[in-house]
Amino acid sequence: MIRVFKTGRHARRTPLSYTALAPLFADHITLVDSPDQADLYVFAHVLDLEDIPLEVIEDWRRRRRPVVLLSEEPFWDTIWCRHPLKRHHIVKTRYGALPVIQLNHQTSAIFRFERIPYYLLTNHRFATTYAHRFTRNARLSPRDWKTAFETRAKRLVFMFERRPESYHDLRWPEGGVIGLCAWRTNLALAFTPDEAERIGQSWHGGQTRFELPDWHLAKMVALDGRTRILAAVENTHSPHYLTEKLFDAFACGALPLYYASPNHRIHGLGLPENAWLNLYGLSPKEAADRVREFAFDDAFFEAYRAAQQKLEALFTDPVLIVAERTRLQQSVIRELSRILENR
Repeated sequence: MIRVFKTGRHARRTPLSYTALAPLFADHITLVDSPDQADLYVFAHVLDLEDIPLEVIEDWRRRRRPVVLLSEEPFWDTIWCRHPLKRHHIVKTRYGALPVIQLNHQTSAIFRFERIPYYLLTNHRFATTYAHRFTRNARLSPRDWKTAFETRAKRLVFMFERRPESYHDLRWPEGGVIGLCAWRTNLALAFTPDEAERIGQSWHGGQTRFELPDWHLAKMVALDGRTRILAAVENTHSPHYLTEKLFDAFACGALPLYYASPNHRIHGLGLPENAWLNLYGLSPKEAADRVREFAFDDAFFEAYRAAQQKLEALFTDPVLIVAERTRLQQSVIRELSRILENR
């Protein structure tokens, strides 16, 4: 049994934090109440390390237990940590420099999924939502989809945080890591209000998604069958990083806009390439022109139907879900055990 002390404002955002994943680790990892009981200390965000509790520092100075930054969010790794490719590095805390082992999408196997991306395992609502909608969608013919797209109330919708600041434009080419927050914001701004709708608190005020009882359900209800095109661009391009965005667009019956290099794992999902629109390598203006030029022809609707059938098979097969959960379990345990063995 590995004893973990987990703390920090972002502590709810690690593989060890989700109710849906808790059974995977119950017999292997236990969370302890104080650092002096732990084999290692786990943090989710470098900001939590910079503001590390004194009790952790004091215990680390006495026992030198490993400090682990277990980060599920490449956006945090790039904007705040600034060392997304380094497994070992030094973090400056309010009590001095601290050696840290970073486990993220670039430095560990934890997030290198086989069939179902990591984030979709963190809450059962994703599998439930997708199983229902992809089963429904897979029953539609190319002709059905053509008719449905012709009756959409909107052509194009953007739904993500508005972050136009240039400091988001970060790149680590050797790892395929690209900051996309400003890029996708500028893409959204390249369209007039008549061409596209921009949804969300950062655009128009109101509630944030974290203030909603179930933000994902609210998104599905608001967008299901409403738009032809839905932007699904991640906040960060990283080869093994896929969130719910791409799958939400397909589930809502929209063409996803995505940004993926040739070695991005989206290409391993088996989805027809012309069932989604890849904007990789384009400037926001070039991407906007590409979106405007996109033709919903017969070839697209054939590919789109095939994509829906692929996604139905993916999210209605419990064997695949169990296998992906087992892979995640083994990866987390293996990584933490390796850290302890090598200390």
